[in-house]
Amino acid sequence: MLHWGGGACFVVGWLALCVRMAMPRVWEGPWWQATALIGAGGAAAAGAHAIERRIRRVKRFHAYREMLENPVPHPAETGADPSVFRLLSPLHSPVPFRDRADELARLRHWCEDETDPHPIMLLAGDHGVGRSRLALELVRALGDSWTAGRLLRGPRQLFTALRDRARPALVVVDDADLRSDVDSHLHSLVRADVVPLLLEFGARRHDTTTPVRLLFVVRHAERFRAVVGEELDYSRGDPDVLRLLANAPVMNLAPPVLDQDVLAERHAEALAAFTAALPDTAGTERADDTEAAHAGSSPGTVPVRSERTPLQTPLDLHAQALVTALTGEPVPAVPRRFEEVAGILFERERRRWRRSAASFTGPGVPALPRLLDHPGLPERVMLALRLIGHREYVAAAHALERLPEFAGLEEERVRSAAFAWVTWALALHGGTHPATRMAEPWIGPETFTHWFLTARLHAEPELFDQLRPGLNARRSEHLAAVLCRACEDFPAAGEILQRYVASHPSAHGYDAVRGARMLARPEQVDPWIAEGLRKLEPGSRPALSAPVSRDLYNLARQALPEVVPRAHAVLIRAYQRTRRAQDKQERQRWRELRRRGRGSRT
Repeated sequence: MLHWGGGACFVVGWLALCVRMAMPRVWEGPWWQATALIGAGGAAAAGAHAIERRIRRVKRFHAYREMLENPVPHPAETGADPSVFRLLSPLHSPVPFRDRADELARLRHWCEDETDPHPIMLLAGDHGVGRSRLALELVRALGDSWTAGRLLRGPRQLFTALRDRARPALVVVDDADLRSDVDSHLHSLVRADVVPLLLEFGARRHDTTTPVRLLFVVRHAERFRAVVGEELDYSRGDPDVLRLLANAPVMNLAPPVLDQDVLAERHAEALAAFTAALPDTAGTERADDTEAAHAGSSPGTVPVRSERTPLQTPLDLHAQALVTALTGEPVPAVPRRFEEVAGILFERERRRWRRSAASFTGPGVPALPRLLDHPGLPERVMLALRLIGHREYVAAAHALERLPEFAGLEEERVRSAAFAWVTWALALHGGTHPATRMAEPWIGPETFTHWFLTARLHAEPELFDQLRPGLNARRSEHLAAVLCRACEDFPAAGEILQRYVASHPSAHGYDAVRGARMLARPEQVDPWIAEGLRKLEPGSRPALSAPVSRDLYNLARQALPEVVPRAHAVLIRAYQRTRRAQDKQERQRWRELRRRGRGSRT
């Protein structure tokens, strides 16, 4: 209003002044009227410009919230049916922060010490020990005097937004060594987020007006450095950034050592927090949870044993307390096994999936197809999307078309049904915008998701065989990474990884040995990859025995002997056999040529 009103007054004032000067007899009014209109118009235009600059400045001031996560948890939507795993996430956990005061003080001193020459730090540890929660509490402890948060999206405009804030900043990259579900490159989270972030950071290293600290949350610090260094060399990164990363201090987190009395106190505290946080409707499902607890596993799964001992990490302790709050039973004298805890939580999650699928409607979709005939379809859809990378919409729909529940339908109906199910799954589990929903974990903590994946694929191996041929190269890479990480927690997942590698060793084996580079315990994956490369499945592509050694040589180079020594030895032997076969063919070819030459001369 000020802009257009001021412009109109300014134009009218100048027109009046021109008329007064050119035709004084037409308008004999005083000069001050036209001058007042011009002055009022100019003042209004200046005011509009100042307000617009203020609005742009406020938008730039708050633009960082689109890139950094707000550490204040947002409440669940009214009438929503939240996941039970939401209470186990660091952002939404109601359990008080305990037993990490010294580590938090060290991290805060690193942030606030202006004389510290290391602007990059690595926070390393196994999943479940509290790395993400510690980083979140650091962000909360810094307060409003800092611009701090977890990175949600690519760092293209991040440092511009931080400069507009004119405050010291902390950028937390959580799970920096895991592959992303939205990119297709090898080590995609490293290539999509970490490397661009470091390149931008190196470009502004001389900007001392807004100091920035980078905290990378990883599983294994040295392997993370190796992979990021390789990507930086490939991208021709700044040598100073490589030096900063190589000299970055590392804080290794181990599970806190607590005696039995403190463990009982922590369990009681977590139980009280979960009981207060659970909705009132939780009591109506406790009977079913109790039945699942006595059964020890969920229907449709096979027992998958874990090498994890009860109460090994804070995540295990919180999961035990959450299950006790859900079932309403007394605290057991002996902690539940991990597979029993996971079975109870996933049984509750299955019922949530079915409720949501039964009530789902969308544009042109009055109800999800084939649900009445196949009540277990929601679980199979979630499992399939977890395997193939759920946030690639079209690829996920094409893979779902291979499910046997859609057999017998016309091609157009199958495609529309698959798109409807993908839309439902992404809307339920945070696969849609804004960036805060895109950053949410798929289903729940990775350890529990790996148990679900391993148990279901062991119970139904034909599902894996049906989905596998529909994967393109990018999705195959994602699946290899998921199976490698699952094999770290559950040895039973190694059999699935072996079958996957044996079905197409030149492609899937390449993805597996590349994915093993980022693992904290690659020695648990190495035997299964080596066995898959050694024993090919019937009907697989025998690329390792073909007399073309170039691809095999590249694959052997990716299998680092210090990471996967058994797979490296298998590939080296296969390469030597291939080279001998090539040399033999070459000698036979020369003998044939000489024989033909002697015959022509004769």
